[in-house]
Amino acid sequence: MVRKMNRSLIRGINWILTGLLSMLGFSGCSDKDGVTPEYGVMMEYGTPYATFLFQGKVTDKAGKPVQDIKVEVSRDDRPVANPTITNAYGQYFAEFKFFPHKDFQVIASDIDGEANGSYRNDTIRVEIAETDYYEQGEGWNKGSAAKEINIVLKEKE
Repeated sequence: MVRKMNRSLIRGINWILTGLLSMLGFSGCSDKDGVTPEYGVMMEYGTPYATFLFQGKVTDKAGKPVQDIKVEVSRDDRPVANPTITNAYGQYFAEFKFFPHKDFQVIASDIDGEANGSYRNDTIRVEIAETDYYEQGEGWNKGSAAKEINIVLKEKE
């Protein structure tokens, strides 16, 4: 009998707590624009980000385009975008969304052996300035930045 009464008491308390938590949770919600009507405060959840577009051309010292070079964008020795391979004109494009940092590295690696000549790998440090942003975002979205990074590779000796 005592066990049955304890279970009933626990179930009743659970129902009361569930009801209270539900009401409190809904009162913290805002309208469809993200503004709480009573306070006029914007409520956001997430992580700041920006869209980056790195593009350019990989050439040798003579200015001739080099194809089949792997180009990676990284930060603190960790890739932040999928690697891309230069085309027949030596061009590459890397577009990605990431936390709006101001500095990245662009790493060019010769991955095809001697098919188009042997080149040493190169790492370029890239700084993103406010003037590189061509589009401003809202809220957590800082906007979109573009940077042209041309890379001149040296031949292996």
